[in-house]
Amino acid sequence: MKIQRIIFSFIAIGILTSCAVTSNRSVLVNKGTLVGIQDINSSDKGPIVLKKIVAADWATERAGLINLKDPKAVAAGLQSGKEPIQIYFYVMDHPKFGRYVVDTGLADVFRKDKKEWPVSGIVASQMNLGELKIHTTIKEWLQKEPKKVEGIFLTHLHLDHIFGTQDFPAGTSVYTGQNEPGDTRFLHLFVQGSTDKILGSDTLLSELNFLGKEGAPIKFLDFFGDQSLYVVSVPGHTEGSIAFLIKSTNGVQLITGDTCHTSWGWLNNVTPGGFTKDLERNKVSLDLLQAVAAKFPKIQIHPGHQSISPSAK
Repeated sequence: MKIQRIIFSFIAIGILTSCAVTSNRSVLVNKGTLVGIQDINSSDKGPIVLKKIVAADWATERAGLINLKDPKAVAAGLQSGKEPIQIYFYVMDHPKFGRYVVDTGLADVFRKDKKEWPVSGIVASQMNLGELKIHTTIKEWLQKEPKKVEGIFLTHLHLDHIFGTQDFPAGTSVYTGQNEPGDTRFLHLFVQGSTDKILGSDTLLSELNFLGKEGAPIKFLDFFGDQSLYVVSVPGHTEGSIAFLIKSTNGVQLITGDTCHTSWGWLNNVTPGGFTKDLERNKVSLDLLQAVAAKFPKIQIHPGHQSISPSAK
């Protein structure tokens, strides 16, 4: 009985205090130009060469990826179970500003014995990491593509989007959405250690500033100032989730991050489920991305963990 009281006390304290997703240092940075949705360039193409790279095949709980309580999911008969997904990273080459990466795939350490992985055994088990089928690691990609990476954008700080961070050269700029490093949840009590280890203790996180001159939040950041890359503030899945509207040489591309995990979720405008912090805010952000996509009939959509063929939109 005494042990139970201690356990319950610990849980109660944890719920009250919660924990930030990482203890890494962060700094708010002003980059690019804040704009409204009406200011987004309507052109279909731009100067950025974009590559989408499949780092690994994976599978995880559908109830986390899709809100199965949504009426559309109920009508479609979606049930709990494992959903096949993938882990990606994206490479953006700008002719003037150089190479940037969105999310980080997996580090080479995940090729090694699981005992050497920079995640605890409990976290690895809960994340179903035993299902990972690795295609390529960041180290392997860098050996083939040695061009300097000017910066890394993280759609958010969930582990499956930062797994490859330690393979990049020390000192590479790492950008997150505003307030993302300080995002607090009870769950972070169990994952913060793994998050810190993966990021590296010396990694300084640069939070992109989405506040306008009068302190009002703005949703779009023209990062390079040439209307080729818009970073979009989409809180909900996490406190500082971000998405990316890219004017590429192959047309307009939208990287949603985990504001939408799956192709079904995007095509039916249904939010993720249990993996998301705030479903209501997530829905507002997903609606915003749907509105952005509607401006470009030929846009290519890239959900967080599945792909959509152009003909499926």
